[in-house]
Amino acid sequence: MTISQSPPPGSVRPAPAPRVIDVFLKYLKAEGVNVVFGIPGGLLYPFFAVIESDPDMQLVMTKHEQGAAFMADGYARAGRRLSCCAGTAGPGATNLLTGVACAFADGVPMLVVTGQAASHALGKGAAQETSREDMDIVAMFRPVTKYSAMVISPESMAQHLRRALRLALTGRPGPVHLNVPVDLWEKPLHEAWFDPKTYRPDTRTFDRVAVQRAASLLMNAKRPILFAGAGVGTAVAEEHLRALAELLPARVATTPRGKGLFPEDHPLSLGVLGFAGHAAARETILGPNVDLLMTIGTSLNETATLNWAPALRKNRTFIQLDIDADRIGRNYPVDLALVGDAQTILVELVYHLHRSMREGGTIASQWDTAAPAKRVFSDGELRDSDRVPLTPQRWRKDFEEAVPNDATVFSDIGGHMLSNIHYLTMKDRQRFMINLGFGSMGHGTVAPIGAALAQPQHPTIAIIGDACFTMCGMDLVTAVEYEIPKLVWIVENNNMHGITWHASRALASGALSSVRYKRPLEVAAIARAMGLAAWIVDGPNQMQSTLRDALKVRGPSLIEVRVDPAVPPPIGDRVKSIAGFVDK
Repeated sequence: MTISQSPPPGSVRPAPAPRVIDVFLKYLKAEGVNVVFGIPGGLLYPFFAVIESDPDMQLVMTKHEQGAAFMADGYARAGRRLSCCAGTAGPGATNLLTGVACAFADGVPMLVVTGQAASHALGKGAAQETSREDMDIVAMFRPVTKYSAMVISPESMAQHLRRALRLALTGRPGPVHLNVPVDLWEKPLHEAWFDPKTYRPDTRTFDRVAVQRAASLLMNAKRPILFAGAGVGTAVAEEHLRALAELLPARVATTPRGKGLFPEDHPLSLGVLGFAGHAAARETILGPNVDLLMTIGTSLNETATLNWAPALRKNRTFIQLDIDADRIGRNYPVDLALVGDAQTILVELVYHLHRSMREGGTIASQWDTAAPAKRVFSDGELRDSDRVPLTPQRWRKDFEEAVPNDATVFSDIGGHMLSNIHYLTMKDRQRFMINLGFGSMGHGTVAPIGAALAQPQHPTIAIIGDACFTMCGMDLVTAVEYEIPKLVWIVENNNMHGITWHASRALASGALSSVRYKRPLEVAAIARAMGLAAWIVDGPNQMQSTLRDALKVRGPSLIEVRVDPAVPPPIGDRVKSIAGFVDK
């Protein structure tokens, strides 16, 4: 018989040996991650159990793994920091893929963790095993991440994790993926600690000669244009963009995804160029008078360039600034490339311009800041219409009167998206978020939950369509369960997939009748059944008070806006683009 010995009085018990999960969490916390989104499952149970029990972490259990990835995406976009989502093996992992692809397309930093069968069982056909010999999860994630790897031993975890975090957060950000066998998490791991500053380089470098040349070209331009993309937001360079624009002065347009990075009520603003953009931007930038165009943080893709309009490049000096050298000159040849962080380079440009002015140099810009570009809306008369059914244009005008100055506004994908881009005016301190790189319906419905958790002090408002609500709306229950405040969904209900219906009517092949619902969808009633406070807006001058009431609710809320389905969104450019692809 063995008698256990108690430690002598006053002695200190030795600390338990650190495990793989302990090392993993230490790195996550060092990178500022305090929320993990996912659905617990058997092959990732040890990971979720520790996350849930850790007082410094929050586990948000979503209703679908795609929602977990969308929420992590919203958390990273709004919080401008790394996020984390997780799913078990098999369908848990494959369900994450669409959300991860959205993050990859838009350059959003995210750590994705998936479960795996125990290391000793790999290759034997274990339940939900997804190794190389069966269904390769690592290979599935590789095209939509900057790094995807299986951790095969406790000793290799820290090395894989540091490499993943380094790639996620340097250069153009993006998601990374680690697949971990279930038995590794609780195995001991003695690891020499690396502070994040020691394994992630600072990428705020730039070519000083190129920046000096750019400053000279800007200073001598008579009609300079700054064309800003979402990379300005990634670099937290909004104020620096504005400083450069006002110093020159230069007119400023944004891409659809960059909407709001320069205040759209500013006298130098041209609004949006691209899908559902504004006449001022299109006519000015594609016109003959511009002698210099500088793009900042935009890849100049289809949505930003009116299907790669040749006039964007014609008869002008072309400067392209991007942190990713692969995007420089991809779609248009450049006269000067600036590779690096947008904030750093904009600061340096302003410095050189000020120095040149102190030395007697003169800025040549002839833009008249007292004569702002006139904002002309498509179907502008419908913004003032008092008719019922309500027009999409009118309720957005009412919305602008009540939306808080510090709100973050998300848009989902669909006909409402085009109206959001065109008819909403984003002002100083307001932020606009949209997933246009991948264009996945449902992102703008679910990502706002993550955004609201990342910035609880700011209101988060999601403007979505009824089709987006039906596709991913069950995760609104998640927001109710976690009582997330200052979070409002505005669901524009026209009982159809609006962009598909109206676009198909404009094409030669004719309308797709299947995208119209057979019965009216009672969105507010569904929301109330989920536990949300809900209202219906169906006439002019109702949105203002309703939105104010919704923002006072303790938890999340929803406003169903019933609009005239016969009113098309500003879809012309998109139809032309689709037709162009079909013709080819």
